[in-house]
Amino acid sequence: MNTTAGGYRRVIKYLGIFGGAQGVSVLLGMVRNKVASVLLRTGGFGAMANYNRTVQFFSDTTGLSLSLSAVRRLSDTYSNGSDDEVRHCVKVIRSIALLTGLVGMTLMLLLSPLLSRWMFDGGVDDALRLAVIAPVVFFIAVSNGELAVLRGVNQPGRIALYTLWTAVSALLVAVPLYYFFGRSGVIPSIFLIALLQMSGALFFSTRLYAYRAKPFARNLLRQGLDIIKLGAGYIYATALVSGSLWLVYQMIKKMGGESALGIFSAGYILVGMLPSILFAAFDSDYYPRLSGIFARKNERNAMVNEHIEVHLLVQVPVILVVVLLLPWLFPLFFSQEFLPALQMVQLAVFALLFHIMTYPISFMPVSKGDTLTFAAQETAYNVAFALFTLLGFRYYGWSGAGAGILLARMIDLAVVYSIARFRYGFRLSGRAVKNFVLALLAGGVVMLSVFCGDRV
Repeated sequence: MNTTAGGYRRVIKYLGIFGGAQGVSVLLGMVRNKVASVLLRTGGFGAMANYNRTVQFFSDTTGLSLSLSAVRRLSDTYSNGSDDEVRHCVKVIRSIALLTGLVGMTLMLLLSPLLSRWMFDGGVDDALRLAVIAPVVFFIAVSNGELAVLRGVNQPGRIALYTLWTAVSALLVAVPLYYFFGRSGVIPSIFLIALLQMSGALFFSTRLYAYRAKPFARNLLRQGLDIIKLGAGYIYATALVSGSLWLVYQMIKKMGGESALGIFSAGYILVGMLPSILFAAFDSDYYPRLSGIFARKNERNAMVNEHIEVHLLVQVPVILVVVLLLPWLFPLFFSQEFLPALQMVQLAVFALLFHIMTYPISFMPVSKGDTLTFAAQETAYNVAFALFTLLGFRYYGWSGAGAGILLARMIDLAVVYSIARFRYGFRLSGRAVKNFVLALLAGGVVMLSVFCGDRV
């Protein structure tokens, strides 16, 4: 009984630490987006989103998912090894991060002319802009390596401070550039923000371990072969996640133009705001702990259910209140030009009720190192997301896109729970099921009031 109570307390504690820091970060990010929406308007906002999504695609497809693969190795070394072994593991992680960053940056540089033809008009200027932000892929790789170090050695306070630093630095850089240079400030802002974020990650991590790395040392890379193999197994999944959203961006741009892309990306940012706050503790606390106890089935299942139960109690009221307040929040965070996406966002936020159930369970394949299963469950969601979002937008506009996101979340829950049930012997607790049913009933009432109210 005490263990269970302690588990609940730990979930709430870390939800508070990371959720608080992420909440402040998101609010600062929304201030930046508000300024961007006013100064850049829908077309400029769409272009900015397109550049950012392209950089993220190359980062995800070459980065070996260090936040997953490296944390597991370092966490185990930190718990069971000597200080020298920990320092050596940190050196290996940093070497891999540098190498993947160089590979990703080079690949984006080489493909810039082709990307400019697919994404834009294929002019020299567009190719040059993509080439200028190619080093951002390198900056992100280094930052991810340092974050893996902080997570692996259990430094929640430093991670929270870094989260705040990224938001403050991005705001201070972006606003003056957008104000003085308008759309021409998008490329330098992307470059400088990533550079400052990398500097912040290095600042916090090198206070613990002096920076040492040898990205071209074969013997060092061989010692990190388990990280590389595990990360390589996740490349497909991470590329699919990033690629599906990138594809949706490009297709919406082709169907509705750059303004439509700006509206969609604004809505998607607003939808992503809640998970970034509410699930902030998972990567930094939940995943390393789940990896450590995965072999102990009863303890592992109890831990997953604890997280689901607590997050249902904490998050459902927040989600439903946000759905009700979105007609007022949307104009607050973005300009009036972006309001066509309101119904899409309301449906997508309601879909987070299913995500609350899915997200804690979805870490099971990762914690076990079961890359094929992880890839399968990611495939199901991302194919469904891209397919139904685009079909919904094509035939029913913005509300159709929101309905597509909702349907994809429902499919995701069915797939993830089926995998966990039959492959890992996981069962939802009675309390989790009851709370979820009540959440759906309450959510249904809220959605009916929202959509019926719109028709009155």
